[in-house]
Amino acid sequence: MLSQENIKINKERIISLLRSTNREGMDKVINYLEENDFFEIPSSLRRHHNWDGGLAQHCIGVYNRLTMTGEKLPKDSKIITSFLHDICKARKIYKDKNGEFRERKEEELHIPGHGYRSVKILEKLGLNLTPEEKRAIRWHMGGWKIGERTKDEIRDFFATKRSDLWRLLHNADRYDARNGTKNNEHNH
Repeated sequence: MLSQENIKINKERIISLLRSTNREGMDKVINYLEENDFFEIPSSLRRHHNWDGGLAQHCIGVYNRLTMTGEKLPKDSKIITSFLHDICKARKIYKDKNGEFRERKEEELHIPGHGYRSVKILEKLGLNLTPEEKRAIRWHMGGWKIGERTKDEIRDFFATKRSDLWRLLHNADRYDARNGTKNNEHNH
């Protein structure tokens, strides 16, 4: 578990960086993050960063890695994709009345697919994303279950694979997830 002080530090850093983009719709996104406990919840219940504050800590780890490896990428794109690629988890994971973290079932969320759901949430909130940012977030997990996709989705995924933003976000996400299997506070 991260200390409340480290959760607060992570929250302030993420909000400051998101605001620095001056992107249309960002205030609504930040409100959504705060209203849905983005900064307090774990990234998952059974996998990486599975402690209080783990989701925000994971996103900071992705941002740190993406900043190291993607120095030529636009700063706004690095900030937005790193911190918002998993925004869908903000409603999926919640605290029940006993203070225990729980996870909603896919069918309760109305929008299937992890990356796709994140893009749709951001669009609904009015965030102005570039096409490359949408694709990077949409496919940040890679071609997960690509055999179950439509022909248009398969074409979109293979077009996305040519994007440096996607490749570096995908790799940063995987790298941080692999290194976030034990509780540590090194990312803040």
